Amino acid sequence: DEDSYSVDYDYGREYDDEDDKYEDVYDDYDDDYGVELESRNTKENVVKTQVRWLRNKFHNGVFVGRVPKADAANPSANPGGEASIMISRLRAREDPKQGIDMSGFAGFILRVVSDGNNYEAFVRTDLYETDGIEYVYEFSTESKKPTADNKSRSRFKTIRLAFQNFRAVQRRKSKQTEASDDTTVPPFVGADVRYLGFRFRSSSNVLDASRSKMQEKLDRLSTKRVNRDKELQNFYMALAYIKVYREQPEPEFIYLSDARIPPVIRDGMVHHDRKMLLTDDMQDNNSLDQKSSDGDSSSTNMATLLDEKDLQRKSMLERSPEETYFKYRGEEILIKSGLSYTILRVAGFNELSGSEASTIDLVESNLGTKIVPVSRAEVAQVCVSALLDPCALNKCVYMTKKSVKGKNVLDEEDMSAKFEGIPTDVIL
Repeated sequence: DEDSYSVDYDYGREYDDEDDKYEDVYDDYDDDYGVELESRNTKENVVKTQVRWLRNKFHNGVFVGRVPKADAANPSANPGGEASIMISRLRAREDPKQGIDMSGFAGFILRVVSDGNNYEAFVRTDLYETDGIEYVYEFSTESKKPTADNKSRSRFKTIRLAFQNFRAVQRRKSKQTEASDDTTVPPFVGADVRYLGFRFRSSSNVLDASRSKMQEKLDRLSTKRVNRDKELQNFYMALAYIKVYREQPEPEFIYLSDARIPPVIRDGMVHHDRKMLLTDDMQDNNSLDQKSSDGDSSSTNMATLLDEKDLQRKSMLERSPEETYFKYRGEEILIKSGLSYTILRVAGFNELSGSEASTIDLVESNLGTKIVPVSRAEVAQVCVSALLDPCALNKCVYMTKKSVKGKNVLDEEDMSAKFEGIPTDVIL
């Protein structure tokens, strides 16, 4: 029943505070995996790889299990274990013997919540059946510190897997491969996709000394892990959705945002309950507000002439923390959507003409750089330039102005060169 299936699986469901409300943890599945894939003899006992694929209460597909650990001192000699899941055979409608043709797209988009480990996405085409070759893309996930209210260490992340970055890997030998002298393997372009899966390898997740000590501390927090075999390594990755995206050389969406948003959002800065994003200038703003409230009350009845610097500062102070928060939420939604974009963070707008001796400047950070309001005409020029510029693809920039000697150069500025100097947010 397609109707009930679509209601049951709400793929568009996302929370304002996803990481805070997501309380699905490894220990919930520790006692019952159901599937044992392999076993490896050790001096003391038999270590078994276990894996499970299920749906959790958040309607996500969960890839969870544990595998034998790799030897941290010599992972090549003892690579440990691996576990994988794979979807059912994909078939083209026109010819069921063939896989699905995705060559009109540029890659996959994954929305995952995971434990900070490294995973592999793999695709199998007809080459796997004839030559034992599959295409593999290794990607990393993120984690967070558990709290008293939420013991989960999993964190959401949107990942793009470009087809061109999948590498060919020989998974098994075949007679055709041994008999053939031609070792050239065509690159993966999205054609004839017959299987899609995910894999966890302990050899790709060898803990260094500092991480091992931290893992031991975290293990002691869980009563279920007291007697757990030390030869096993746990993993957890939940998939919210898998989509494909088209190759887009230019931005599809230009988003005007707030220059008070810092270039890096750290833990504890976003407060969804209060609709607030804590920024570095909030304390300064509060002190300015306090000074104004402590001043002479008679000054409120006096007219004040503000110069350009006062206008710039006033423009920043008039923005509420709630406005900055929702600007940031808009950025998050846009980045998660899979659309190609340019995010333009501005400090404010004015009606000044472009005749002043200054030029547009695009920078990657608001730290150590004076971000001043700009005219609406200048913002419009940057937006129009970004729509047709591949150098503006998937970039977040701060727009400001800097003084130059001589006449105004607004009509002569090379916006493409300015965008080219800004690093890309998402590596395709």
